Amino acid sequence: MRYMRTLTESQRHTLENLMKHDPAPRARARAHSILLSSRRVTIKEIVKIYQVDRDTVASWIKKWEHTGVESLYDKPRCGRPSKLTQEEKELAQQYSKEEPRCLKQVVERLSQKTAKRLSISALKRLAKKDTVVRILRLL
Repeated sequence: MRYMRTLTESQRHTLENLMKHDPAPRARARAHSILLSSRRVTIKEIVKIYQVDRDTVASWIKKWEHTGVESLYDKPRCGRPSKLTQEEKELAQQYSKEEPRCLKQVVERLSQKTAKRLSISALKRLAKKDTVVRILRLL
């Protein structure tokens, strides 16, 4: 049986924090799995909890041992390049913070300022990315 090596107090605290507060569901599941493994819960039991393949759980453990916190997050995938420059993204995030309940108004303000039209769902994704970055900076 394969278990996670003993975690340091700092690692345990980081994993518990991520498991409870990270906005990314996959990162929370992976952090919890690492904690369970360090407590001698078998891979077979973790597989039952998260309903994933045995090799998946084993790879989570192996990646954690090699790269730590970074391994809990999915890597960026290919996709369409962003319409917005970094400055425009920051402006959108600022507008979203000022008016978090009126995203239509945020889209309109951004459109007037940048002459670029952004969907509400794209604005939500941008806000979510900002939240993840702030959490990682705290660690």
